[in-house]
Amino acid sequence: MNSFLENILIDLKKEQEDITSLCYVVPSRRVGIFLSRYISQHIEQPIFLPKIYSVEEYIEQLAEVEIVNDLDLLPLFYKAYKTVENEENLDSFDEFIGWATTILKDFNEMDRYLVDPEHFFNYLGSIKEMDHWALNQNPTLMVSKYLRFWKKLHLYYDAFQKLCIENETVYQGMAYRLAFAKAEQLSFISDLKEKTIFLGLNALNTAESKIIQKLLEEGKASVYWDIDSYLAQLTYHESGKFIRAFKKEWKYYQNNELSLLGNSYQTAKKINIHGAAGNLSMIQVAAQLMEQIPQEELEHTAIILADERLLLPLLDVIPQNIKHFNVTMGLALDQLPLSAFIYDIIKLHTEAVEEGYYYKGMINILESSFAHILLGNNSRSLIKFIRDNNLIYISPTSFDEVSKEPKLHSIIRPVENVGELIHLVQSILQELKAELFKEENRRLEIEQLLGITEVVQNLATIIDNNEEIKDLKTVAYLYKQLVPLKNLDFIGEPVRGLQIMGLLETRALDYKNIIMLSVNEGILPVGKSTASYISNDMKYQFDLPTYSEKDSVYAYHFYRLLHRVENAAFIYNTEGDTLGGGEKSRFLTQLETDQNSNHIVTHKHYIFKNSAIKEELMVIKKELSYFDRLNQIAANGFSPSALTSYVRNPIDFYASKILRISDMEDVEENIAANTMGSIIHEALDKLYQPYVDKILIKEDFATIKKQVKTELDVAYRECYTSDSAPLGKNKIIYEVSLHYIKKMVQSDLELVKNGQELIIKSVERKLEAVIDVPQIGKVKIHGMVDRIDQLDGKLRIIDYKSGATDKGNVGIDPEYFSILREEYKKSKAFQVLMYTYLYSLNDPFTEASAGIISFKNFDQGYIPFGFKAGRSYKEKMIDLAVLEKFEQELFALIQELYNKEKPLEEKPV
Repeated sequence: MNSFLENILIDLKKEQEDITSLCYVVPSRRVGIFLSRYISQHIEQPIFLPKIYSVEEYIEQLAEVEIVNDLDLLPLFYKAYKTVENEENLDSFDEFIGWATTILKDFNEMDRYLVDPEHFFNYLGSIKEMDHWALNQNPTLMVSKYLRFWKKLHLYYDAFQKLCIENETVYQGMAYRLAFAKAEQLSFISDLKEKTIFLGLNALNTAESKIIQKLLEEGKASVYWDIDSYLAQLTYHESGKFIRAFKKEWKYYQNNELSLLGNSYQTAKKINIHGAAGNLSMIQVAAQLMEQIPQEELEHTAIILADERLLLPLLDVIPQNIKHFNVTMGLALDQLPLSAFIYDIIKLHTEAVEEGYYYKGMINILESSFAHILLGNNSRSLIKFIRDNNLIYISPTSFDEVSKEPKLHSIIRPVENVGELIHLVQSILQELKAELFKEENRRLEIEQLLGITEVVQNLATIIDNNEEIKDLKTVAYLYKQLVPLKNLDFIGEPVRGLQIMGLLETRALDYKNIIMLSVNEGILPVGKSTASYISNDMKYQFDLPTYSEKDSVYAYHFYRLLHRVENAAFIYNTEGDTLGGGEKSRFLTQLETDQNSNHIVTHKHYIFKNSAIKEELMVIKKELSYFDRLNQIAANGFSPSALTSYVRNPIDFYASKILRISDMEDVEENIAANTMGSIIHEALDKLYQPYVDKILIKEDFATIKKQVKTELDVAYRECYTSDSAPLGKNKIIYEVSLHYIKKMVQSDLELVKNGQELIIKSVERKLEAVIDVPQIGKVKIHGMVDRIDQLDGKLRIIDYKSGATDKGNVGIDPEYFSILREEYKKSKAFQVLMYTYLYSLNDPFTEASAGIISFKNFDQGYIPFGFKAGRSYKEKMIDLAVLEKFEQELFALIQELYNKEKPLEEKPV
């Protein structure tokens, strides 16, 4: 079966046309490549290639202008805007670009459809005023500004047009108006030497439509529509909406037939619809289908990505048997890591504050592979330095003591204006270039580098030519807009092997086999989302395209693929949680429910089964290295927290104590709970230290209260590494800590006021002892007791807790002491008993009380160790008998640690 392009050339030769001397207008440059290939097959000797234009190129040559992209037009539009607005109502350039890009798109659309500007803007202003109609004769300032904007929009348009003419600059819509005006001139028609062949077009704007009609009527053109005669006849079918309208409305077709070269849609085709859950599953299905393609059919097969973001994962799964393939779509630079690296550097400077650069931005830069190319292992050591020193903000001098690397200091050197920022980025790109050329196999990175260098050069040109750009944030915005416009083109033979392309690149091209991915609602068609300030009512009024027309465009592209295909596979995402996921495209439903078609339609659902992961608890056998490390711990001393971590989960004990694997230290931007506890402990230690072994009196508390704020500030600086004063959440935590300390001091004062004798025996006392564990030998134990005091002669050993604690945490059943080494929920009871045990080995006593003061539930006051009595717990003074029972459990726990026969068994936490 001949392709659409081949059929056109055959028909032209039948009409006695010289196919080598015609001018061709095609939907895209890619179609031009295939057309030139087919033309070469019809000639016997070398010739100069005939003129082949894409639609926009044809408009440019007709208007004799070069279209400037919207981004380059923004500064010129801003100049026009400034001539209209007074200083009082003027937006800054940064504010202006927030709405100007959309307005420019609307200007383009309005001009392409040859809408009368004066009528359009008057109508628009009236509509907006009606939207905000109110009985109040004095609208608010915001409403007034809003209405003024719409009423002045035509002035912006006129001023912009005038400046474009003065600067010989043309935007897309303006080029279409100029081309239309040129086509209307009799001299232009008479001067045309070659005939123009328009082929494969569909949705034409008003300017294109009238230009083509004019040439048709003058006998200077022919049009070949790529639509099947069956679909064109179906008045309800949206794929033929535009072409049916042209047949009905164009004067030329009152006496001439449509040039339709296709009637093969109804030929039986194999259409397979595949549902797969998620993007990766769709890719896997596509890989399976690609493996089934015979080698001789690869050149006649296309992989079509409705969602072009799937390109990179698709390239990873191309089967080994496919030796040649061609990617037509290119890869946008914004999907590559170098563009993110440069943006992070720009963003670092645009978001800098007086304190310096925010640490997350700096870490993003240092974690990039490109930072490693520039700085080597320095990048990792700098990240560690930031985390170790808890640097929330990084100044230009923060790294002076750890690195003298000039490339690093050039990155964090402050920039004063946009020129310096551009110069910084350019110098970094130069440094990267120098480093990359020293290494082998860096071709992809060098291609990225060249692309980004071009983008930055364009950005520099825009800034140099426009003095209005003064804000660093504008540079970041412009960079983000420019990067997606630049593609990295894949090197390949365009007409050889498997073809991988986007939907728009399939126009006017035919394949025997197609595989299309992401055939979902919201992607195909894209839906109602559109970036425009023109309402749908306005669009209907002025014959501008709405989402309905855009749906018809997608319908045309989809059904056009089926004209001459033999095997089609459509893969859609069944996963409902993602954008465009869950619901297959309406076009697939239409294929399944079309009772008049001869197609063989099958539907499969792919479920890639994930075997349920059985959570088997880890068991680790104790080896020689384990005992070597355990002996080191025993020599240095077991702490209560180390022993209770084993009770909680032996595997955690193994990881943290035996293997010494610690959690990764990150920057503590907000004070963590354990840091807050350390701050309170440290402050209370300093407050009470001067009064150790002294009977406290009311006057002492007056002095202590005066010192609370000072000591808290000192403790804050010592325990929380940060140069800044407490702000935000940290300020709240600081105030909560201050509140807890004041409550603690006030609580002690109340005891004294009530006539009780309070003596602080010690604060933050480190206790240690060596015990002889049966079957093990000498073992050292140690602990830090927050406070030891004497209240009315009763010895109290107290531990502060910043978290919540109740009596059940500190009490046990007197018949069930073994619970201390079996259940972690009794870890606080274990802790206070071990402190008391240590104290008894250092300073023997008859009996003592041990307990917790919880700042979280301070109203409970001192919560002592107790024995269970019914449903509650009653304070139990710790005497020799209690300590002997605790010692037995302590020995048993240490013996378990040393038991060679008992492996370390994970506990569900």
